[in-house]
Order: sequence, then structure tokens, then C-alpha cells
Amino acid sequence: MSTTSIQAEASKPQQKRMQECNKCKAAGFPNQLIAFEKIGEDPLTGKIRWKLIDENGLEHKHKFVQNNNSNNDHAAAAQNENKPSSISKRRRIIDIATVTDVEQAKKLLYLGWEYKTSYPATISNIPHYILVKRE
Repeated sequence: MSTTSIQAEASKPQQKRMQECNKCKAAGFPNQLIAFEKIGEDPLTGKIRWKLIDENGLEHKHKFVQNNNSNNDHAAAAQNENKPSSISKRRRIIDIATVTDVEQAKKLLYLGWEYKTSYPATISNIPHYILVKRE
């Protein structure tokens, strides 16, 4: 009676799964493919640390960061002027208001607040209007 054991080894994928970098895409540089490479584990927290890799196997640098650090800021700015600005700057919410009076909601809208939603928040179905103020 003979027993044979086969040593199996986990196979590494031949090709890394590439995906588009969202930060570069948001900055106006689409089609920047990246992959994640495990570089180790943080001994204090136990969390896995990852590194961004570009198509050539080099460490990925986000395009808007590269342009800000380079000496060609004027050339990059001129190049970006030719592109349509489809990305608007995100404005941070600094205040939220919930009001029940329509007139008060209209006053806040006039003062530059932004309407988000309304819902019946009480048993008697009195509508509450949610407005936000942005920077």
C-alpha cells in the first residue's frame, strides 16, 4: 500500500487586475490604470499596507500631485485651460437646517442655502425641509 502526496502551491496571477485611478480621473486625467501591490503588514495595527502600481510596474503618482510639484506649473495650467472643465470643485457643507415653515425655507434659499429634501417628520405629517449651507 503506497500513499502519494502532492505538494500544491498557490499560483500567482500572471496579470494584475488593473483599474482606473479615480483621483486622477477626477483631476481631469482619465485612463490612468493602476493595480494594488501588498507591501507588508503594519506591526502595530495588523493592517495590510498596499502600494499603487501603474501599468509599467512603477509606483503610481496621482497626476494632479505631479503637476503641482513640477516646475512646469505654467505649462500644465495652459494645457488644462484647453480642456473643458467638467469637474466642479466640491464645496464642503458647513451647516444644516431643518425647518417646518415654508417662508423660513424660502428665506434660507434666498440667503444662499441649498435645498436637499423634505419629508413628513411628525405624526401629523408636517413637512420638514432640509437645507444645507456650503463654503
